[in-house]
Amino acid sequence: MENCRRDWNKAKKKITRCIHILQRDLPDILISEHPTKHIFLGNAGLTTNADESSLVELITSVGCGLEALTLLPGKQYSFASFTSPEQARAVLAAAHGHLEVRGSTSPVYMAFVDKVPMDPSPIKFRFPPGLSMLEEFVTPKEELQLLNLVDWAAAPPAVAQGEAAHQGSTPLFIFSSVTIDCLSRCKCDEEEEKEDRGSVMKHRQVRHFGYEFQYSNNCVDKRRPLPQGLPPPIDYLLRRLVDRGCMPSLPDQLTINRYLPGQGIPPHVDTHSSFTDELLSLSLGGGVNMDFRYVGGGGSSVEGSRDKPPHYVVYLPPRSVCVMTGPARYEWSHGICPRMTDVVASRNSATGLQLLPRQERISFTFRKIRQGECPCQNARVCDSYGKEQKDSSQGESKGSPSPPEPPSERSAARLERDHVLQVYDQIAEHFSVTRHKPWPQVLEFVLSLAPGSLLLDVGCGNGKYMGHNKRVLQMGCDTSFELMKICNTRGFEVLTCNCLQLPYRDYVFDATVCIAVIHHLATEGRRLAAVREMARVLRVGGRGLIYVWAMEQRRGDKKSAYLKQNKESSGAETIKDVNSEDKASPNRHHNKGGEAVRSGAASLPVHVNRTEFMQQDMLVPWKLKPSKKYESRCERRRCDRGCVGVGGHGCRNNKVQGGDPTADALHISNCCVLASQENVRCDKCVSKSRKKVVCGENRGDQVFHRYYHVFKQGELEVLCSQLNVRIVKSYYDEGNWCIIFQKVS
Repeated sequence: MENCRRDWNKAKKKITRCIHILQRDLPDILISEHPTKHIFLGNAGLTTNADESSLVELITSVGCGLEALTLLPGKQYSFASFTSPEQARAVLAAAHGHLEVRGSTSPVYMAFVDKVPMDPSPIKFRFPPGLSMLEEFVTPKEELQLLNLVDWAAAPPAVAQGEAAHQGSTPLFIFSSVTIDCLSRCKCDEEEEKEDRGSVMKHRQVRHFGYEFQYSNNCVDKRRPLPQGLPPPIDYLLRRLVDRGCMPSLPDQLTINRYLPGQGIPPHVDTHSSFTDELLSLSLGGGVNMDFRYVGGGGSSVEGSRDKPPHYVVYLPPRSVCVMTGPARYEWSHGICPRMTDVVASRNSATGLQLLPRQERISFTFRKIRQGECPCQNARVCDSYGKEQKDSSQGESKGSPSPPEPPSERSAARLERDHVLQVYDQIAEHFSVTRHKPWPQVLEFVLSLAPGSLLLDVGCGNGKYMGHNKRVLQMGCDTSFELMKICNTRGFEVLTCNCLQLPYRDYVFDATVCIAVIHHLATEGRRLAAVREMARVLRVGGRGLIYVWAMEQRRGDKKSAYLKQNKESSGAETIKDVNSEDKASPNRHHNKGGEAVRSGAASLPVHVNRTEFMQQDMLVPWKLKPSKKYESRCERRRCDRGCVGVGGHGCRNNKVQGGDPTADALHISNCCVLASQENVRCDKCVSKSRKKVVCGENRGDQVFHRYYHVFKQGELEVLCSQLNVRIVKSYYDEGNWCIIFQKVS
């Protein structure tokens, strides 16, 4: 009896201490004196090596009716919910102060509580914008070969011995049976920590190739490359990185880190001026949680507040490549917390959490040295910003124009009406002639859909992506009435609507595509609304594909298809002035390339075709010539009164490039006939069409200006991350930023 009383008093003291910790952490959860469905489990949490399986084993050994478990990352307690208070009371009576969790030497202390935390996981297991993961990038056999490349026992000498000693020695790096003879400035972190970070990175070993990564300032000295480049045994891996689209060109800097359990690396952002857009990390051996914290400040649309910026956790599984681009590369710090275990998301867990012990991990970090300065304008994190600001101020003193202010909602709608809707209605026929060959990766997405799927093409244009997959039911919509008429003649199921207000029910479609549409919307809010509408009409689990025009029309040394089409040596196209009749039209602006056109509330510059973009918001010319530019079936569409000018119509049939059997090019010397109009007459006749046909004898080149907002790298990811979608894939395709997302709720 005395022993029982002593044990009860001990348990009472222990549970009082545990309750004190609970009330300090979660003051809104109250202890109940009467039995409830919820039990607080003190001394049984993720920090005490308890996991879901061990807790289930403990509870089911003394009772039944377990409904749910709630484990909190970083806490020494958890919660159990039962189907009834009676079942909870039976478990507490049998286990409180007596039983212990498997792997622990201390008993579990329990108490009734009125509720459990609504959000059991304060950690957000999600990708920051611009981050993607390629799992199983190497095979297990290749992983073993890569793990055996570095001889970690052969520590390279430190740079601290001096440049003279460095130049006079020839240290060896051992890669399996391959010995790489190189003058090296590599060093172990035992040496590095004395200079750079004290004991924070104690005992973590590192090797550098190509250039030495300097941990004191997270950059490299571009003037001092290492004599030996990247090791030849990994040439196949470098080529694979480029072939899989991870980098546009081969990396020229490699850092290999060795992490033992309990080791990490402090949060940091690799210097903007030293490296290009892509930062790649290949994980070998063991997986690890990498912490991403937003440090960019300013205008990116992310969760969190100024006082508490967002913190995301991403698990890097073995044999995977983590690709950081855009905001994830420039505006989010990445680091690894030194600990022995990681809490990871688990698909097979009721709570969604699992505790994994860390193993030895070898990381291969690939970078590309940047030539010149970083073009981003983030003063908070970019070391090139000071120089850019200086150049900018010099440009302003010379009278260079400043970027236009974002338009208001009303002026944005007017801008889209004048320079998107009305323009596409007027150029619909010519536009359709130039849009006949599907983009391969878009077509691959469409053909990958399961039979019976319902697909919506938002902004379908002339229906270029419709009708390819006969096993799915496809619908399309567009704001241009004239383009919808073309789709209708081709037998497609389409309707006219605005992408900001889709006339479809929620959760209807299995997939949506939106190709080259939302870059015509004039504000970030309207672009977000368009993506939100796409997500709304998708069922949970449905996928969407978005393409937008990229501001970056070069990837390394490779030009996009848009720039390649510039065949003029000067790289510029001049926009010719036209007659006074055209100038009077409110939605046509004719002036020299590069000049500003006032439209609505903003003065927008006119882009010079086939050249790189200098700003995000602009007007892009569409030039119509009076000859050699229209599609027509000349045998069936002649002037019905036989009217001919001097020399006649001079018809001749030529197939349009691309092999579209429905599109013929009609070259007319004196009169351009619109392709979609039956019984068309030229300007000398009374036309039966509501459109007026352009006579080549009297009209010059017509130039229409379309509004565009070209997207910077990572901007599309930021837009999609604000919605309940998961980014499945983010990639670059011939001058376009592209995203495949999946609706999660």
